[in-house]
Amino acid sequence: MDKLECFNIDFATSAEKKLNDIIVFLEKNKNGFYFQKVIEGANQYSDLANYYLEASFICESVAKYGHVSDYKIRKINYHRPVAQFRIESFDVSLLSQYLHQLVLALQYEDLEECEIDLIDLLESYRLVIQKEVLQFPQLADDYLANLINGAYYEEESNFENPKEFLDHMMKYDPDHIFGFWRCSFSGKIKQEFYVSTESWIIPPQSDLKTILSQHSRIKLTKRTFDKGGFFSLNGAYYVVSERYVFRISFESLMKAFQCISHVFEDERNFSDHHNWLTHFNSNLKVKVSDHFSLVLFYFRGYKVLLWDCYKLNFNEISQINNSASQILFTTGNLIGLTANVECDWTILNDESFEELCYDLIYYDSRFDRRTIRKMGKSRSRDGGRDIVVHTESRLGSRPKKFIFQCKFIKNGNSLSASKVLDVSDTIDQYNADGYGVFTTGVIDATLFDKVDAIAQRRGLDVIFNSKYEIERELAILPELKSRYFKQLSNG
Repeated sequence: MDKLECFNIDFATSAEKKLNDIIVFLEKNKNGFYFQKVIEGANQYSDLANYYLEASFICESVAKYGHVSDYKIRKINYHRPVAQFRIESFDVSLLSQYLHQLVLALQYEDLEECEIDLIDLLESYRLVIQKEVLQFPQLADDYLANLINGAYYEEESNFENPKEFLDHMMKYDPDHIFGFWRCSFSGKIKQEFYVSTESWIIPPQSDLKTILSQHSRIKLTKRTFDKGGFFSLNGAYYVVSERYVFRISFESLMKAFQCISHVFEDERNFSDHHNWLTHFNSNLKVKVSDHFSLVLFYFRGYKVLLWDCYKLNFNEISQINNSASQILFTTGNLIGLTANVECDWTILNDESFEELCYDLIYYDSRFDRRTIRKMGKSRSRDGGRDIVVHTESRLGSRPKKFIFQCKFIKNGNSLSASKVLDVSDTIDQYNADGYGVFTTGVIDATLFDKVDAIAQRRGLDVIFNSKYEIERELAILPELKSRYFKQLSNG
């Protein structure tokens, strides 16, 4: 199949493409092409929000002229994401006329032959964007995320009295006060739900299973969510399941409950109505998904799905265990105090250790398991295979690419900088945003210093996993430990 050509509306505008140029391109690509719209970078949230609004409007309007598919966000360079989709089955005459008008309008000059006022069109689109069924809802959600979580703070300074700004929002977009908006995917999947950068609100009439499967590709089963418990300790809030403890943001949960009470249930008197507080007690119904690191709360028939949660590691659970005798038994089992955490590393070899590293990443909720890739061959270069994986995407942030190197060491030796060569070259090779190491040995200070220096220069995230971190992670993953250390587990 021939590679499809691209029509970048911004490049066409810079080149001041004529109508005939566009007609020639469309005639040549009647079987389809990729349409592209650059989303410019900005120093202010209000500008960035407007760029996403412009991209959403242009992509949606162009999509009406044909059949569209294969939508994605690409990058021309680090600062310039590009919205791209395939368009085919179009009328050359109609589409060429519209693309030419866009080229003229995007110059933002008073050109006589330009028949559309893009500024007026964008203002009209801004008023209906949350009501439309959109082809590319991600762009609209990115616009709303930047509007609510940044641009509003800039706009508030235009009001002499902050209460005027609050009253204006309460009149037109009350859910925005609490950081929520109607998700732009609602119309496409025919399920109403509201999102923020921290959580979702699922109204009683909407189906959680459909929303998760169609929007986040999470397939719910009977074992996806387990019963959880909710408690507070030393000013922090936690949810506990059989095998994990999550720290959650009380502020995020509070905003969701307030949004339900004050917006959806019309409790508008903020000083008198705090009925949502009565639900913060030991009887609060909560479920936990260990696998996806999700916490689900039930409130007045609504479901609040909390993404803003953090799975505690061994040391953090230990601190809770030491501070709270009433949960000693539960946390003691979670961190393996009643079991031997040591592993017999002599059972493994290069290949099986690499498989173990792959599984540890697979079960790490920070990463998108669909993106895991093994690269290279075992014992290649400085002695280990690379594993590439992306972090899970969240509203308002893009996934980060991590490169992990697996180093199987015999006889309990340490892993020093001299045994991990070409760290910078490896990061460059995969264009990584983060770097990590798995090893069966102890990580030497020289390697810590080497990697930390590189990370500081490049702004990278770093994850170190020596045998001690791996053993403690396996202590709370008994099935995985049994799979690789059967002799030890059964002995």
